[in-house]
Amino acid sequence: MGIKYHQYGCGNDYGDDHYLTDNWNPDYDYGSQYVEVYFNINTPSYMHDKDPSAFGFASDEARDEWYAAASKVIASFDILEDSGYNVENSAEKRAYLYPHPQQISGVILKNDVRKVAEAIECMSLSSIRWVDLYDTVYVLSDEAYEKYLMFKDEALKKDLFDVCQTPRITRFYDAIEISRALAMKHRLKRLGINDGRNYGSGQTIDHIMRLMQKMSEDGLLVMTSPSGEETYVRSLNKTELKKWIRSHMMLIEQYRFLWSNRKG
Repeated sequence: MGIKYHQYGCGNDYGDDHYLTDNWNPDYDYGSQYVEVYFNINTPSYMHDKDPSAFGFASDEARDEWYAAASKVIASFDILEDSGYNVENSAEKRAYLYPHPQQISGVILKNDVRKVAEAIECMSLSSIRWVDLYDTVYVLSDEAYEKYLMFKDEALKKDLFDVCQTPRITRFYDAIEISRALAMKHRLKRLGINDGRNYGSGQTIDHIMRLMQKMSEDGLLVMTSPSGEETYVRSLNKTELKKWIRSHMMLIEQYRFLWSNRKG
């Protein structure tokens, strides 16, 4: 049997046989696209299935031998051996893999996935179980990415209005948390750029916050900062929205999607 490649987010992950599907084509030419990838492996010298008191390699020599072999495979493809931290904190954005005796993971070119999988399969100290693939990772400048976000503005505005709806006009949501949640939905992953995925802010969150402010200035969102620090937000309710429509005819075309499905 060949190596199984499973792409998550493409329908049902498991087939009728209750096993992960083999649903990704490793022979297709993906050009310059990168992907978040996990090579799941067996390493007999790593005793993860044995007594917990013996967890790990049988000896320091076995550990050093395995890491040396894994590093050799990674280096043979001119891929940086890294967890991603150094790539994110460096001007040089490049493919990287982090070796662990149960899983070698990172971000590499899609066209290199099969080559790396087959090289790992040929290691004397490990063998491939299967390969997991997640999000496509893009190489985009901040300027190019901002154009992408602007292209998404209408969808972002609709989502902002929907998720900011509250049962009472005295109820508000934390604006930054709303922005982070929508950023998770709309963000493109870019090589070596965290963009607020795990902490802080980032270009996507900043763009959504500016869009939120614009919708507030247009009167469709209500924003408040009672402490002068944290900002809270809510959408207009149905009664407020009807009044807004009557008094803002110039903005109807721009925001038509907000009431196209809200008749009555």
